[in-house]
Amino acid sequence: MCDVPQQEQIDLLGRPVQKLVELIKELETLGVEAKNLPLPKIVVVGDQSAGKSSLIEGLSGIKVPRSDGTCTRCPLQITLYSAPDDGTAWSCKVSLQQKFSFNPNIDATIQGRYGKWREDHTPTTIPFAVVDDREALAGVISRAQWATLNPGDNPVKYVNADMVESMPMKVEFSPNKVILDITAPGQPSLSFIDLPGVIRQMTTAKDKWLVNLVENFVTDHIKQDNSLILLARSMESDFANSSAAALIDQCDGALSRTVGCLTKPDRWPPGTKTQILQSVLHGDAFAVGHGYFVTKQPDQLQLNNDISSEESRSKEDEFFAQTPWSNELQIFQDRFGTFKLRDALSKKLTHQILITLPKITRTVDAHLLEIETELAGYPDPPENALGKVLEALNVFRASVERHVHGTHPYNEMRNTLKGLANTFERNLHKLRPGLIVATPEGHRQAVNIPTFSLLSDDEDPTGTPCPTVELAELAQGGKKRRGNFNTPALASTSKRIKPDNTTVSKNSSAGNTGKRTFRLLEMRETLGKLTASGVPGEVDPLAVDYLRKETVAGWEPPMLEFITDVKQEIQNILDQLLEEACSQWLNTAFFSEAKKIVKVYIANAMRCQLEYAKRALTLEQRKPFTLNTKGFKLEQDNELQILQEGRTTQRLVEKLDAADRAAGRIMVDQIERKKKAKSDLKARADLGDDPFDQEVRVMAKVRGYHNIALSRFLDHVVHGINNEVLHDLETNLIQQLKAGLEVETGEAHERSKELLAEDREREIHRKELQKERANFIEAQHKLARIGQIGEDV
Repeated sequence: MCDVPQQEQIDLLGRPVQKLVELIKELETLGVEAKNLPLPKIVVVGDQSAGKSSLIEGLSGIKVPRSDGTCTRCPLQITLYSAPDDGTAWSCKVSLQQKFSFNPNIDATIQGRYGKWREDHTPTTIPFAVVDDREALAGVISRAQWATLNPGDNPVKYVNADMVESMPMKVEFSPNKVILDITAPGQPSLSFIDLPGVIRQMTTAKDKWLVNLVENFVTDHIKQDNSLILLARSMESDFANSSAAALIDQCDGALSRTVGCLTKPDRWPPGTKTQILQSVLHGDAFAVGHGYFVTKQPDQLQLNNDISSEESRSKEDEFFAQTPWSNELQIFQDRFGTFKLRDALSKKLTHQILITLPKITRTVDAHLLEIETELAGYPDPPENALGKVLEALNVFRASVERHVHGTHPYNEMRNTLKGLANTFERNLHKLRPGLIVATPEGHRQAVNIPTFSLLSDDEDPTGTPCPTVELAELAQGGKKRRGNFNTPALASTSKRIKPDNTTVSKNSSAGNTGKRTFRLLEMRETLGKLTASGVPGEVDPLAVDYLRKETVAGWEPPMLEFITDVKQEIQNILDQLLEEACSQWLNTAFFSEAKKIVKVYIANAMRCQLEYAKRALTLEQRKPFTLNTKGFKLEQDNELQILQEGRTTQRLVEKLDAADRAAGRIMVDQIERKKKAKSDLKARADLGDDPFDQEVRVMAKVRGYHNIALSRFLDHVVHGINNEVLHDLETNLIQQLKAGLEVETGEAHERSKELLAEDREREIHRKELQKERANFIEAQHKLARIGQIGEDV
């Protein structure tokens, strides 16, 4: 056995000893132990049914809950304090220490030593209850343990719960502690941890990981160099089969730090020779570093009769006054009894604390220096962090206002948006309905004109143009009607004809998806199907409206393209302005979060504009409508002039080409022929009535309305961008930023410091280091104040 020098000089009831015990507990709370410095403690281990719970009751003078084994489902840390001699009554403060977090989604079979539990660096202590009635403590402990066995629940839920054992239990075991601080007169200062009993199997396969959890948890505690181990071994069991003892034996150096306690001596098998026990107490068999003590706790009958702590110790004294304890084993009398074990543990723990204090002090000083060095790389945000944030936001606001107003030289965004609007207008104009003014095939044959099909708007079959309306517009002096229109070029005379009898598809013109190009005969057939009147020459207005709706069906793609491009352009400009305003803080959460807020704001604003544009498009596509009588008539008359001019020119070209073929003459250059057809007024007058004049007039109505609707739709969409989105950027964006960044709350100053850190992870780590530094400075102060205790004891 290992004797400790000067132990007998230690005043077990003295205040210096109590302060040493308090110090170690406070250092643990401050997270000192997390820095690979196990603090001195006593850990109580034993197999299930080794009498460990009864031993804990004897040492602490309390009763622990015994229903359904809950007292072994989580560690119980008990600290005994000696009350001053001023009449202070017994009391116990119960709290919960949370050092481990539980994740039920982790696969416990492959994850770590503690399965679904993860250790945090600094423990959190939560007050649970203060108990003044010793008899009521067992129920409070049970409720505290149930709160611990339901991680994630609010502990308050369990403080006053009735029948807690009937409530659900999320986990079978928890490495988090229930802490009891017991103050009572006449008891030595002592602190120990009751660990869950070592188990070998669980009821269900899914809980097998708990066997490893408990074993690893116990092993990790007994491995700690500064800990004393109290091993409970039942005298009714075979010593050689103790799982807890086997764990101690497997850890280097643990056996020398172990105090053995033989329990249940009343159940020592009859006939067992006293010599066996003597060899154990002498240290010749199953030896442990600090030898064995023997204690006798109440049996089940006595427990059922609610035997008091005082009666238990009296019965224990009576037991050891019997044979063989009082005669054959008399030389070991100083090791028989719970109080003798308790006093010895207090002396040994105090000695262990004293010899460890210098190392603890050196470790705290060294780690504090490491923290200070690391914190030097995490400079504090500027003192006036909130002022810096608001200053940058004001710079951004002013820049946005200048670009919204668009005054030179801040007109980049306005000019770009204007260009996108012009592109949108051109794309819509490309979708204006076209009309192939060439005479249909069957009607040509009547005048000996070969049949052909138009392969595309640019092709020039048989050397004779068959223009769409865009080509017909060139009849007016070769000029385009509108500056923004993309008019297909005149067909090249090098193009080849491709005889075919197929009709032109809806989207065959100019490669524009959604564009409708009509043939004269197609127009006639459509009007015939949709007109109910039997009077020749009559056209049903419903037929005209049908054609009008057909021509606006393809407006959605250019609209979506415009909305998307505008959104991206505004986003790019604002990103640039924000980057300029936050140029000093580009690597901070301030810039990254502000950028996200701006992006979301623009996305929401443009989503509203998209809905607005879709509604306008739906109105245009549902039913033709306009009150702009004068504008509509002007557009319709202009379109009719263009169509009739193009149709007349085309008819004359066809007539001249037919005459050349009939006479066997060589075909002339088509461009020259078209010029001649435009200028030969007499030949044009001799053409007579156009058999497709009605179709031409209907197309003029369709195109005239299309121009009116296009202009109205264009204004709707573009106007919404200019008068809503840009206006909101100027008036509401900055407020949205302040709200999103939380710089107008009561915590604005702290929030601004967090925002101006280089990044959120660094700021979080900086705060953790600051908290750790504060804890270790406090630990340093506590160690300095305790410095004289070693001399006192």
